[in-house]
Amino acid sequence: MKRWAPVVLGMAVIAAAIWLWMVLFPSPERAIRSRLNALAKAISFDSKGGLLTQAYNAQKVGEFFTADVDVEVDVSGYGPMSFHGRDEVLQAAAAARSQLSSLKVEIPDMNITLDPDKQGAKVNLTGKAMVPGERDVTAQEFNFFLKKVNGKWMIYKVETVKTLAWAE
Repeated sequence: MKRWAPVVLGMAVIAAAIWLWMVLFPSPERAIRSRLNALAKAISFDSKGGLLTQAYNAQKVGEFFTADVDVEVDVSGYGPMSFHGRDEVLQAAAAARSQLSSLKVEIPDMNITLDPDKQGAKVNLTGKAMVPGERDVTAQEFNFFLKKVNGKWMIYKVETVKTLAWAE
């Protein structure tokens, strides 16, 4: 029985080292998923919290975008919207917070395609939004384009994916 103790201890140390490596150095796909889920969480808000909290959380949204981000989206029920630069994205986030009592954003699926050099990526995803007072969940397909800037995955372009239903 004593002979197995070093083997079990060695296996536990190896497993812990692998886990720590994966946490400290995640794959690009895992890092992108984590980053976009954090963006969805930053965009989401509820009626709790004061104006300072809401302003701080709206400001956090900017941390996910490059300074020259280009956003061209056509969200059903809201029409086409265009934002050029991080400041316009922040203004839109602040405006949404002032007009809605709450918003819950989720990203239920992401299809990530990395560039060959692994410094850029295209993410096709479905954004799901729950707005109070609306019976239905709003779901929309988007393409997010990211690039690695100072070790972080930053969004530099967002566009709506046009589906067949739009061809009317």
